[in-house]
Amino acid sequence: MSNGGWLDLNLVVERVADVASRQLCIPRDEIDSTSRLVEDLQCDSLDLVELLIELEEEFLVTIPDRPESPVGKSIFTRRPFRICDLAELVYLQQGTGMPVRRGWRRQIIADETNATPFTQLSGRCREDLCSPKVPRFEPLGCVQGIQQYRRRSDGMRCAWIPAAEFTMGSDALDAQTDEQPVRQVALDAYLIDAEPVSTTAYCRFLNSVVATPANLGDWFLLDPADDRIAQMPILQREVGWSPVAGAETMPMVLVSWYGANAYSLWANGFSFADYRSEAGFLPSEAQWEHAATGAYATEDPPSLDASLVYGQHHRGAVYHAANMPMAPVHLSAGVSKFGLHHMAGNVWQWCRDWYAEDFYARAESGAVNPVNMVESGVRSERGGSWVGPLDLCRTSYRRGRSPDARGRCLGFRCVSPVAHLALH
Repeated sequence: MSNGGWLDLNLVVERVADVASRQLCIPRDEIDSTSRLVEDLQCDSLDLVELLIELEEEFLVTIPDRPESPVGKSIFTRRPFRICDLAELVYLQQGTGMPVRRGWRRQIIADETNATPFTQLSGRCREDLCSPKVPRFEPLGCVQGIQQYRRRSDGMRCAWIPAAEFTMGSDALDAQTDEQPVRQVALDAYLIDAEPVSTTAYCRFLNSVVATPANLGDWFLLDPADDRIAQMPILQREVGWSPVAGAETMPMVLVSWYGANAYSLWANGFSFADYRSEAGFLPSEAQWEHAATGAYATEDPPSLDASLVYGQHHRGAVYHAANMPMAPVHLSAGVSKFGLHHMAGNVWQWCRDWYAEDFYARAESGAVNPVNMVESGVRSERGGSWVGPLDLCRTSYRRGRSPDARGRCLGFRCVSPVAHLALH
């Protein structure tokens, strides 16, 4: 039923469920208004983008994705997000017409000759590297004014980020309310990975620990009926875990916050067993944002020789593990002033914090080395990815996902306290 061309909300709910059934290849009788997109329908960011595009065409509306639209951003932070919530969003956008978006649905050709040597290690971590007599880090010298180290457990290049006070958040016109108030944040010195963790390094972790099937299910294993299995970038052979051919230098994706945190503990010489706790070595939002300084550069209009990897998804594209349009972790793209790769674009990256829209307004956000430790149900992620538009790659842009979520454009990197440089 409609009123002057305005569709009734109940009708919108039914039609959204119809579109979701077609788009996600799920029987219509298995979808209702209360179906949760992530938990019940196993929808990740790529699925969601495809679904939103289909809904925009079905209803001739613009579903907001630009940062100035807090309504659109609720797609990523509302918990749980259900078919009825998505239908409400479509209902409210009636009359807006089809969108024209900057930096969306077009391919960027990455120059793979602009890469540093790939140093992340494969195989299995030797027991002698875990010996108290072996330092955890090996100095590599200064590169463009940034002191670098090599982590022995996985071969990762790490950059020393000096203690500093920096401006966190944004008051720009395209900033959202969760990026405010802008404030000065003090951080102690820390080490951070120069690039996202690769499939090769993640397989090294799996081959070096004794994990149970339950652990693996928490970290990355998918249900056999999940169609994202076709894009899983690692597989188990008789000799252990290894990357899918062609994906050896790609970021490890389809990994949950728990799987990322488990790796961060192992890489830093600790037991992975505490991966569900607040222990771990994923960067805080503050550490991540400071380290990402200089990685985001606006382009108007977007150019084909862009320095960021974003907007590469084309509607209806069929991907397998080796052809997802991501860039290798050692490709020099989205580089920050500290020489870190992919601090804007390529893959979203898990952070340590629980995501809270109002955290910047809380007193504890003004502490030295701030981290939101108050459970909210969603963990923070930063950086934008190859799937979405340029706007989501802004350094101060924030969003969160359930810690057990896993996506084809979601990876991670680790940090280490500088005190670890002295540990043997």
